[in-house]
Amino acid sequence: MTRDEAAQTPDDGATGAAASQPPAAPPADERPRPRYGEYAPEGWTWQPPADPYSGGSTPAAEAAPAGAGSAPSAPLGAPAPAYPQPGAVARPTDRAWTVALLVFGAMGAVYNTLSIIAMPSNILESLTLSASMFGTTPPEEFTPGPAVPVAIAVGVIAQFALWVGALMWSRARMRAGASSWWIPLLAGVAAFLVVMVVTYVVAFSDPALVEFLLTPPTTTP
Repeated sequence: MTRDEAAQTPDDGATGAAASQPPAAPPADERPRPRYGEYAPEGWTWQPPADPYSGGSTPAAEAAPAGAGSAPSAPLGAPAPAYPQPGAVARPTDRAWTVALLVFGAMGAVYNTLSIIAMPSNILESLTLSASMFGTTPPEEFTPGPAVPVAIAVGVIAQFALWVGALMWSRARMRAGASSWWIPLLAGVAAFLVVMVVTYVVAFSDPALVEFLLTPPTTTP
Protein backbone atom coordinates (compact mmCIF):
# COMPACT_ATOMS: atom_id res chain seq x y z
CA MET A 1 0.00 0.00 0.00
CA THR A 2 1.56 3.32 -1.04
CA ARG A 3 1.77 6.54 0.97
CA ASP A 4 -0.91 8.25 -1.13
CA GLU A 5 -3.33 5.42 -0.72
CA ALA A 6 -2.80 5.41 3.01
CA ALA A 7 -3.34 9.15 3.26
CA GLN A 8 -6.68 8.94 1.40
CA THR A 9 -9.66 9.05 3.81
CA PRO A 10 -12.72 6.89 3.43
CA ASP A 11 -14.90 9.96 2.68
CA ASP A 12 -12.71 11.03 -0.16
CA GLY A 13 -12.95 7.62 -1.65
CA ALA A 14 -16.73 7.64 -1.50
CA THR A 15 -16.86 11.07 -3.10
CA GLY A 16 -14.63 10.05 -5.92
CA ALA A 17 -16.64 6.95 -6.54
CA ALA A 18 -19.86 8.95 -6.66
CA ALA A 19 -18.36 11.47 -9.02
CA SER A 20 -17.28 8.75 -11.38
CA GLN A 21 -20.80 7.32 -11.54
CA PRO A 22 -23.28 8.69 -14.18
CA PRO A 23 -26.22 10.96 -12.99
CA ALA A 24 -29.37 9.20 -11.95
CA ALA A 25 -32.31 9.27 -14.42
CA PRO A 26 -35.41 11.40 -13.47
CA PRO A 27 -38.25 9.47 -11.93
CA ALA A 28 -40.68 8.04 -14.41
CA ASP A 29 -44.12 9.77 -14.73
CA GLU A 30 -46.61 7.38 -13.20
CA ARG A 31 -49.63 9.20 -14.76
CA PRO A 32 -51.24 7.43 -17.73
CA ARG A 33 -50.18 8.74 -21.07
CA PRO A 34 -52.80 11.23 -22.40
CA ARG A 35 -54.82 10.19 -25.39
CA TYR A 36 -54.34 13.49 -27.23
CA GLY A 37 -51.34 15.80 -26.80
CA GLU A 38 -49.15 15.94 -23.68
CA TYR A 39 -49.55 17.00 -20.08
CA ALA A 40 -48.94 20.67 -19.27
CA PRO A 41 -45.76 21.42 -17.32
CA GLU A 42 -46.02 21.75 -13.58
CA GLY A 43 -47.05 25.21 -12.34
CA TRP A 44 -48.88 26.19 -15.55
CA THR A 45 -52.48 27.41 -15.16
CA TRP A 46 -55.17 28.35 -17.73
CA GLN A 47 -57.53 31.31 -17.39
CA PRO A 48 -60.64 31.75 -19.65
CA PRO A 49 -60.66 34.88 -21.83
CA ALA A 50 -62.62 37.85 -20.48
CA ASP A 51 -66.14 38.35 -21.89
CA PRO A 52 -66.30 41.75 -23.68
CA TYR A 53 -70.03 42.06 -22.83
CA SER A 54 -69.67 41.34 -19.14
CA GLY A 55 -68.41 44.79 -18.30
CA GLY A 56 -65.11 43.49 -16.92
CA SER A 57 -61.73 44.77 -18.04
CA THR A 58 -59.65 42.68 -20.42
CA PRO A 59 -55.95 42.04 -19.95
CA ALA A 60 -55.21 44.34 -22.91
CA ALA A 61 -57.18 47.15 -21.27
CA GLU A 62 -55.38 46.61 -17.96
CA ALA A 63 -52.03 46.68 -19.69
CA ALA A 64 -52.82 49.93 -21.53
CA PRO A 65 -51.35 53.06 -19.94
CA ALA A 66 -53.68 55.18 -17.86
CA GLY A 67 -53.11 58.31 -19.95
CA ALA A 68 -53.78 56.69 -23.31
CA GLY A 69 -56.80 58.16 -25.07
CA SER A 70 -59.63 55.87 -26.08
CA ALA A 71 -62.96 56.37 -27.81
CA PRO A 72 -65.82 56.77 -25.32
CA SER A 73 -68.12 53.81 -25.33
CA ALA A 74 -71.90 54.01 -24.85
CA PRO A 75 -73.13 53.04 -21.38
CA LEU A 76 -74.72 49.68 -20.99
CA GLY A 77 -78.07 51.15 -19.93
CA ALA A 78 -78.29 53.70 -22.78
CA PRO A 79 -81.49 53.43 -24.89
CA ALA A 80 -81.23 52.23 -28.45
CA PRO A 81 -81.45 54.93 -31.14
CA ALA A 82 -84.95 55.57 -32.36
CA TYR A 83 -85.50 54.50 -35.96
CA PRO A 84 -88.64 55.30 -38.01
CA GLN A 85 -91.27 52.61 -38.15
CA PRO A 86 -91.63 50.73 -41.47
CA GLY A 87 -95.17 52.07 -41.97
CA ALA A 88 -94.34 55.68 -41.04
CA VAL A 89 -93.45 56.91 -44.53
CA ALA A 90 -93.53 60.61 -45.30
CA ARG A 91 -96.39 61.47 -47.70
CA PRO A 92 -96.29 65.25 -48.25
CA THR A 93 -98.57 65.19 -51.31
CA ASP A 94 -101.15 63.00 -49.59
CA ARG A 95 -101.06 65.23 -46.51
CA ALA A 96 -101.59 68.38 -48.59
CA TRP A 97 -104.57 66.88 -50.44
CA THR A 98 -106.08 65.60 -47.20
CA VAL A 99 -105.87 68.99 -45.50
CA ALA A 100 -107.32 70.76 -48.55
CA LEU A 101 -110.22 68.33 -48.78
CA LEU A 102 -110.91 68.64 -45.06
CA VAL A 103 -111.12 72.44 -45.38
CA PHE A 104 -113.43 72.10 -48.37
CA GLY A 105 -115.49 69.56 -46.45
CA ALA A 106 -115.87 71.96 -43.51
CA MET A 107 -117.29 74.61 -45.84
CA GLY A 108 -119.56 72.00 -47.44
CA ALA A 109 -120.83 70.89 -44.03
CA VAL A 110 -121.76 74.49 -43.16
CA TYR A 111 -123.52 74.97 -46.51
CA ASN A 112 -125.45 71.70 -46.20
CA THR A 113 -126.51 72.59 -42.66
CA LEU A 114 -127.93 75.94 -43.75
CA SER A 115 -129.67 74.29 -46.71
CA ILE A 116 -131.29 71.65 -44.52
CA ILE A 117 -132.53 74.21 -42.00
CA ALA A 118 -134.04 76.40 -44.74
CA MET A 119 -135.45 73.49 -46.71
CA PRO A 120 -139.13 73.78 -45.57
CA SER A 121 -139.25 77.43 -46.62
CA ASN A 122 -137.32 77.02 -49.85
CA ILE A 123 -138.98 73.88 -51.16
CA LEU A 124 -142.09 75.76 -52.35
CA GLU A 125 -139.95 78.24 -54.30
CA SER A 126 -138.07 75.38 -55.94
CA LEU A 127 -141.33 73.69 -56.91
CA THR A 128 -142.69 76.96 -58.37
CA LEU A 129 -139.60 77.32 -60.53
CA SER A 130 -139.84 73.71 -61.70
CA ALA A 131 -143.57 74.05 -62.46
CA SER A 132 -142.99 77.14 -64.61
CA MET A 133 -140.46 75.16 -66.67
CA PHE A 134 -142.91 72.28 -67.25
CA GLY A 135 -146.05 74.45 -67.59
CA THR A 136 -147.83 73.01 -64.55
CA THR A 137 -149.52 74.61 -61.56
CA PRO A 138 -147.61 74.14 -58.26
CA PRO A 139 -149.33 73.96 -54.85
CA GLU A 140 -150.01 77.31 -53.25
CA GLU A 141 -148.65 76.38 -49.81
CA PHE A 142 -146.48 73.76 -48.15
CA THR A 143 -147.40 72.20 -44.83
CA PRO A 144 -144.52 70.18 -43.34
CA GLY A 145 -145.38 66.97 -41.53
CA PRO A 146 -144.44 66.02 -37.96
CA ALA A 147 -141.35 64.11 -39.14
CA VAL A 148 -139.73 67.19 -40.71
CA PRO A 149 -138.19 68.70 -37.52
CA VAL A 150 -136.69 65.33 -36.57
CA ALA A 151 -135.29 64.81 -40.06
CA ILE A 152 -133.75 68.29 -40.06
CA ALA A 153 -132.13 67.76 -36.64
CA VAL A 154 -130.72 64.40 -37.67
CA GLY A 155 -129.39 65.85 -40.93
CA VAL A 156 -127.61 68.74 -39.19
CA ILE A 157 -126.00 66.47 -36.60
CA ALA A 158 -124.93 64.01 -39.29
CA GLN A 159 -123.16 66.76 -41.28
CA PHE A 160 -120.90 67.74 -38.39
CA ALA A 161 -120.45 64.16 -37.18
CA LEU A 162 -119.24 63.05 -40.59
CA TRP A 163 -116.75 65.92 -40.83
CA VAL A 164 -115.37 65.36 -37.32
CA GLY A 165 -115.07 61.63 -37.99
CA ALA A 166 -113.21 62.30 -41.24
CA LEU A 167 -110.87 64.70 -39.42
CA MET A 168 -110.00 62.23 -36.65
CA TRP A 169 -109.59 59.28 -39.02
CA SER A 170 -107.44 61.28 -41.43
CA ARG A 171 -105.26 62.54 -38.59
CA ALA A 172 -104.67 59.02 -37.30
CA ARG A 173 -103.72 57.69 -40.73
CA MET A 174 -101.43 60.65 -41.45
CA ARG A 175 -99.59 60.02 -38.18
CA ALA A 176 -99.18 56.37 -39.16
CA GLY A 177 -97.84 57.35 -42.59
CA ALA A 178 -100.80 55.80 -44.44
CA SER A 179 -102.79 57.24 -47.32
CA SER A 180 -105.69 59.42 -46.11
CA TRP A 181 -106.79 61.66 -49.02
CA TRP A 182 -109.80 59.46 -49.76
CA ILE A 183 -111.34 59.84 -46.29
CA PRO A 184 -112.69 63.40 -46.81
CA LEU A 185 -114.10 62.33 -50.18
CA LEU A 186 -115.88 59.40 -48.58
CA ALA A 187 -117.29 61.70 -45.89
CA GLY A 188 -118.48 64.15 -48.58
CA VAL A 189 -120.36 61.42 -50.43
CA ALA A 190 -122.03 60.32 -47.18
CA ALA A 191 -122.99 63.94 -46.39
CA PHE A 192 -124.59 64.32 -49.84
CA LEU A 193 -126.64 61.17 -49.29
CA VAL A 194 -127.83 62.56 -45.94
CA VAL A 195 -129.03 65.75 -47.66
CA MET A 196 -130.92 63.68 -50.25
CA VAL A 197 -132.64 61.61 -47.56
CA VAL A 198 -133.67 64.72 -45.61
CA THR A 199 -135.02 66.31 -48.80
CA TYR A 200 -137.07 63.19 -49.53
CA VAL A 201 -138.55 63.17 -46.01
CA VAL A 202 -139.41 66.89 -46.12
CA ALA A 203 -140.91 66.78 -49.60
CA PHE A 204 -143.08 63.74 -48.99
CA SER A 205 -144.35 64.95 -45.62
CA ASP A 206 -147.08 67.12 -47.28
CA PRO A 207 -149.83 65.11 -49.08
CA ALA A 208 -150.60 67.99 -51.50
CA LEU A 209 -146.96 68.17 -52.50
CA VAL A 210 -146.80 64.40 -52.93
CA GLU A 211 -149.78 64.52 -55.28
CA PHE A 212 -148.15 67.28 -57.29
CA LEU A 213 -144.88 65.37 -57.57
CA LEU A 214 -146.54 62.11 -58.59
CA THR A 215 -148.90 63.70 -61.18
CA PRO A 216 -147.27 63.78 -64.61
CA PRO A 217 -147.33 67.16 -66.33
CA THR A 218 -150.00 67.63 -69.04
CA THR A 219 -149.34 69.55 -72.20
CA THR A 220 -152.03 71.69 -73.91
CA PRO A 221 -152.22 71.68 -77.73
